[in-house]
Amino acid sequence: MATRDDRLVFVVDDDRSLRRSLRNLLTSAGYRVETFASAEALLESGLQEYAACLVLDLGMPGMSGLELLDHLSATGSHLPVIVVTAQAGNETRQRALSGGAVAFLEKPFDSSVLFDAVRRAIGVDGRPLRFAGGTLGAERHVAAFFNGLEEQHQVLRSFIKDGVNAGDKAFHIVNPDLRDDHLRRLAEAGIDVHGTMATGQLEVRPWQEAYLRGDRFEQDAMLAMVEEVLRSNAAAGYPVTRVLAHMEWALLDKQGVDDLVEYETRLNYVLPKYDDPVICTYDLSKFGSSVAMDVMRTHPVAIIGGVLQENPFFVPPDQFLLEMRERRSAQA
Repeated sequence: MATRDDRLVFVVDDDRSLRRSLRNLLTSAGYRVETFASAEALLESGLQEYAACLVLDLGMPGMSGLELLDHLSATGSHLPVIVVTAQAGNETRQRALSGGAVAFLEKPFDSSVLFDAVRRAIGVDGRPLRFAGGTLGAERHVAAFFNGLEEQHQVLRSFIKDGVNAGDKAFHIVNPDLRDDHLRRLAEAGIDVHGTMATGQLEVRPWQEAYLRGDRFEQDAMLAMVEEVLRSNAAAGYPVTRVLAHMEWALLDKQGVDDLVEYETRLNYVLPKYDDPVICTYDLSKFGSSVAMDVMRTHPVAIIGGVLQENPFFVPPDQFLLEMRERRSAQA
């Protein structure tokens, strides 16, 4: 089994001058750098699993960068990939990120941006998050739509169990009336519920200790809580915090629940700072179609029909918040 060198960065780009520039830049920051003129040259070397991360151009002759991403994913590679490209565009970006890239940098970019992306990629332990028939890339805010609890647990079982087995933190926010059922299903999946709760690896909070503190929903307080949970778990040594949240609290007759969609879009300002996946589950038998569609548009990734996939309906938060303000003005 290959041993990863945490200071070794591979660069794949067909532009010789850019390869030289990236080598000099990364070397100045203390990294060891190996460069390749094509995707084929990297694969022929057989060395990719030794690198801490890969800086990859998309627009190359022969095998493209996106095709190399697909190949790495299909062969089970754990190599974190940073995409650098002049092919700017939301569709290209989303395809790269959904294909497993941990960062997407548009040329030209500042050296500080590259250094930050490399540090972030190397800081990730390299394990791709694969579940529900897909691979979770850099975008980790997921809307999961199900028809009942049975489907939800069946689809997300591997997400939860694989995380526990890998030593990740499991942080679940659930309907208090369904807490015992939730724990029972985790135990049936082979998780040591009592042991992991005793060590703190598994934490299951009711809505009243998260979304509905003080018997109302305050989105600012909840956003602050999410950041605190992710920061504190990282400080405690957990490589990743896997968050699972039941969202039916928004159907209750409580003050502030109408801010659900605004909260979900604002969460997209918070989560890109972290590597932790946050899955928000919605029971389609309970939410109306208009709310479900708005929720869909606030998540860059979705689970639909049991399959994890890039969400083509995602709207960036700046744009969505502007749309919400325009809606309110029209209704006033």
